[in-house]
Amino acid sequence: MAAWPKGVSLSYASYESTSTECSRAPVVILHGLFGSKNNWKSISKAMVRTTGRKVYALDTRNHGDSPHTEDMDYLLMATDLELFCKERGLQEAAILGHSMGGRAAMTFALTRPSMVERLVVVDVAPTFMPTTVDGEVLTYLRAMRETLKHISPEMSSPAARKEAEKHLGSVVQEYGVLQFLLTNLRKGEHSYEWQFNAETLESCMRNITQMPELKGLTYDGRVLFICGRNSIYVREEHHGPIRERFPKADIVYVENAGHWVQADKPAEFLELVTNFLKDDDT
Repeated sequence: MAAWPKGVSLSYASYESTSTECSRAPVVILHGLFGSKNNWKSISKAMVRTTGRKVYALDTRNHGDSPHTEDMDYLLMATDLELFCKERGLQEAAILGHSMGGRAAMTFALTRPSMVERLVVVDVAPTFMPTTVDGEVLTYLRAMRETLKHISPEMSSPAARKEAEKHLGSVVQEYGVLQFLLTNLRKGEHSYEWQFNAETLESCMRNITQMPELKGLTYDGRVLFICGRNSIYVREEHHGPIRERFPKADIVYVENAGHWVQADKPAEFLELVTNFLKDDDT
């Protein structure tokens, strides 16, 4: 097999109990497209309380405070995760990934199974992204790049956000998604910018909408798929491909939740993750 590509060092936030020590493997969280480690702050803290495990929330490459690169695919993201674990001296970890982060987590588990204690995948399958989502994401990216042209560097942060909301809101109809995207607006050295690397995300979108083939690889450890009942990402027809790659997968649906299960139903999500992480059955 060819050598794995070289990884980049990722930005992260860590959370751990100050009152008790835990010998269990830590949890490493990978956010979805356009997300960052900050989206997982409250859930990370709650997971420390409910499981006792240390939690790391990462910024993937081309997102948050992690390096911007010209290339992006799931093999690269898995290599970044391996480098992160080695930099921390982690021999294994429980990996949790949402959407894009879920695909990176699955790729990591399939290619480096000995480093994964168990796996939580949130509302994504090891199949193609729905085509409607693919087109929608590209539309958002182009609109976000266009929006920056209307924001003066002299604007205050609240004024800049209001201006961005006005222009981006004409394209992004769903209020929750719009507010989520706006969390990425920040003031750079000379102008306002998006925290993620829009150019690379647009040019590499084909690599993000599908996982690498990885023929014949399976992960035989414990896996929990948490899916939103109202989401289009994991349907019944995806259960077969999931179980081909992950024979021990449990697939559960959270009622009245969409793609962002952890935001739509945080209490139910936390309970599912906590029970899975605390369960000692192998």
